[in-house]
Amino acid sequence: MAPVRVISSGKRYQTAPIIWMSFFLAGGTSPVALAKVVDKTLAIVNGEAILLSEFERTANPVVDQFQRVTPVASQSPERLKELKKRLLEQMVDDKLLSQEAKKRKIKVGKGELEDGIKKVRERFQNEDEFQSELRKEGLTAAQFDQRIQDQLAVMKLIDQEIKSKVPTPTEADAKALFAKLQPLLNAKSLSPPPDPTQASKTEEDSLRVLAHRIRQEFGERVRARHILLRLDPKASLVDRTAVKRRIEDLKKRLDRGEDFAELAQRYSEDPGSRERGGDLGSFGRGDMVPPFEAIAFKLAVGQVSQPVETEFGYHIIKIEEKKAARKTAFTDLQDPLREYLFQEHARDRFETWMASLRKSATLKINDVE
Repeated sequence: MAPVRVISSGKRYQTAPIIWMSFFLAGGTSPVALAKVVDKTLAIVNGEAILLSEFERTANPVVDQFQRVTPVASQSPERLKELKKRLLEQMVDDKLLSQEAKKRKIKVGKGELEDGIKKVRERFQNEDEFQSELRKEGLTAAQFDQRIQDQLAVMKLIDQEIKSKVPTPTEADAKALFAKLQPLLNAKSLSPPPDPTQASKTEEDSLRVLAHRIRQEFGERVRARHILLRLDPKASLVDRTAVKRRIEDLKKRLDRGEDFAELAQRYSEDPGSRERGGDLGSFGRGDMVPPFEAIAFKLAVGQVSQPVETEFGYHIIKIEEKKAARKTAFTDLQDPLREYLFQEHARDRFETWMASLRKSATLKINDVE
């Protein structure tokens, strides 16, 4: 994810059905291999330990991303500790789910396992890259296969316990939701929604989050590239001047006709877009921080901005495509609204079910630094 996007550290990573499947298909390899040496125990779940070593293998990539995409001023020790706490809670839930799948003796067929392994291995360009990842995770090939089998078993468990028991929303359900959304969709302006990664406390909160998503999708959109040179908001005048001079030099090179994508690949400090030549994809209003967004929506297609300063540093923006706003009709939204209702009901059922698993489990969870 590009660092200019407006995001937060977010709620602990729920293992709701769609989240779990997205994690698996994206290639997540749950690093729960047994540690080769005894290290600190962070939690005990029904007699099974979660070790510091495996927690770090899971948490470090998430923490690294948080530090890359979150403005420095927002990276307080308290916020980082809360993120780690939620990641540990998620690992506890994952362990409970795995134990429950084994308790119910859920089977994964040979064909299902082979297909699952294939999907994960397809992420890697070659065998050497795959083997390198296994070594990094401390897994043998057999342990990797077992992890995939365990994940597939949990996915089947969730399908049985959640997906199969949630009624399919009807067209009437979708129309009722659409009617509730109309005042928000037709309003000239909409107050910022609560953080969508946090649990909404009221129906109004949920409706505002959904309305913002729809307005972003159907509103004016642009596709842009950018070159980012990072700058700490607390940087000294000397450092600030040096970074500004570098971004101005890059703008001069662009003005002389050098290729934007090539310069982005060579010089941009946004790991989320650099390899794609700075391509940020399509975004709507509210997706980016205000200074970036204000310039992006003013520029014409093909136009390149002057250097733009945000809390992440200095950017140069190029607009590749613009799309005008579209009217929101029920016919366009019926299927997404029904899917939204299904996911909301599934999430509610999943949380209730997970609460019952936690209540009946023997848990000991230590503080994480």
